[in-house]
Amino acid sequence: MKLLCTVLFMTAAIAAPTKPAARMKSAARTKPAAPLKYDATLVMKKNEAARKLTQLQASGKIVIDGGSRKRQEKTFTWWRQLQPDGVHYNTLTKFHTPITVKDQAILFLEAEGDKTEILMWLPTFKKTRIVESSQQNGSFMASDFSFSDITALQNEDYRYSNSGMTACPNTKTAKKLQCFKITAALKNPLSAERLGYSKLMLWIRNDNFMSDRVHYFDQTGKLFKELDTTQIAQIGKGSYFFNHLHMKNLTNGQFTVLEFSALDSKTPIPAAKFFKQRLGKDD
Repeated sequence: MKLLCTVLFMTAAIAAPTKPAARMKSAARTKPAAPLKYDATLVMKKNEAARKLTQLQASGKIVIDGGSRKRQEKTFTWWRQLQPDGVHYNTLTKFHTPITVKDQAILFLEAEGDKTEILMWLPTFKKTRIVESSQQNGSFMASDFSFSDITALQNEDYRYSNSGMTACPNTKTAKKLQCFKITAALKNPLSAERLGYSKLMLWIRNDNFMSDRVHYFDQTGKLFKELDTTQIAQIGKGSYFFNHLHMKNLTNGQFTVLEFSALDSKTPIPAAKFFKQRLGKDD
């Protein structure tokens, strides 16, 4: 009951009252109710707050399949830490299997606009490769996720608008949860090159404000990728983390599943873990 009241209160706080549809003499000619109005920017601020974690360590698995590709599976350890600005994150991914990617590491140093740095440690060559801004829309470890998809969505990059309210596509409960359907257009068209898309369509759950589905539109405005978040773990009070994501390329039928387990938000992660000069060093 307490959770239900909380959900109702949070939804009411962002939804503006709507006038009931006018009654017609004939039931067949009754006007449909006006769509629920809400502040899309406020919803996305709540989404950002729900995703905020001071730090997290996890084990991960990435499964690449579909289309004409041969199934691939890669395992890794993943560390993420919130930067002092309280907005951007540092993320380190170190791969373990298969042998072809063993000890390969990727460091993400998020920053405002196009200043995000991504560095890859290539143990075979014992060198670090810089993923330039124009290359960050490229495939992350041969998957359907791009490098940019791995970074946290930043509200500062988008202009949000209300696209209605609908049943959430992925929630499997006795009573369907409702989702705020929000269009996210890039504020700076130049960011489309780095991100690899022109806009997003997001379905944001009205119970915990996490995304349930995301549609990605390419630079011509055509829908080309779909992300479904089928499992969400609660980390502490009011914070959540996606531990099962399914990204599908709608143009060729290929898909990637990204899974996280052994989530640990309590063990301290030293800041040195994310130093550029330590990339590729044994822990």
